[in-house]
Amino acid sequence: MMRWTECQRFSKTSAQCAFRSSITSAGNSGGASRNAPAKSDDVCIVPDLSTGLISEVHGPVIAYLQSPIFVKNNFDFRDERVSLWTDSPFMLEICQRTYPGKEIRIVPNIIDNNKFPFIPQSEREPGLIFAFPRKGPDYIDQTEQIYRDMGGRYWKFERIHGLSIHELAMAFRRPQAFLASAEVEGCALPPQESMAAGVVVVGKNAKGANFCMEHRETAMTANTPEAAARCLFEIENPELRDLLTQNAYQAIKRYFPTEEPAEFWQQTICHYQALLS
Repeated sequence: MMRWTECQRFSKTSAQCAFRSSITSAGNSGGASRNAPAKSDDVCIVPDLSTGLISEVHGPVIAYLQSPIFVKNNFDFRDERVSLWTDSPFMLEICQRTYPGKEIRIVPNIIDNNKFPFIPQSEREPGLIFAFPRKGPDYIDQTEQIYRDMGGRYWKFERIHGLSIHELAMAFRRPQAFLASAEVEGCALPPQESMAAGVVVVGKNAKGANFCMEHRETAMTANTPEAAARCLFEIENPELRDLLTQNAYQAIKRYFPTEEPAEFWQQTICHYQALLS
């Protein structure tokens, strides 16, 4: 039976979310890792911060490149046993420049619509907007101050930090809006989870990594605090909020577990079963 292993536990990935039962920690299973011998049916997924270890892995190996700061040409990417994965069109461009001529697949993020069920704007706390202060705190503070200076009173900022995924999912049943504040991301999940939940997304597109944010279609894109403050005034309009949330939901549901992620993993498992048979 084919087994999935990993060099290190890595954070939010489709692999971790969708097929947790098919992925075993190398450190616990004795699978392909730096300190354990590989077995003939191992497929080793290496997170981007550890790609320098790929030469020490035997058999099929996947470099999963999720963050622009960790994309490095420090392994033989032309090796036929090495596959490259990434998580957004923005990251794909970076990877194509770093690993020219190599096929690179985008792994669809999984947006759990059970954890983040759609709740209409009318059933949410009026005027509540969430922000994550660990990502772009100055942008958040300046947006709030400019909004207040311009006479804004509807939106009440609540800064969220340190919650587990389950706590975060419960918390996201409350706000009407989410302020995306990260300057650069590989592929940010909170804006996508907001869209699934019926929360209006306003803010930065993270250099294009927040590829689901289409201005005035699925979100309000604002890469400066001044622009964000102006957008906050616009989305005081409940009709615009309803339009944005409906459009966003239709755009994001392709990433629900039973949609593109399921197809991707079914194809991937079939590919490696055939390769290792």
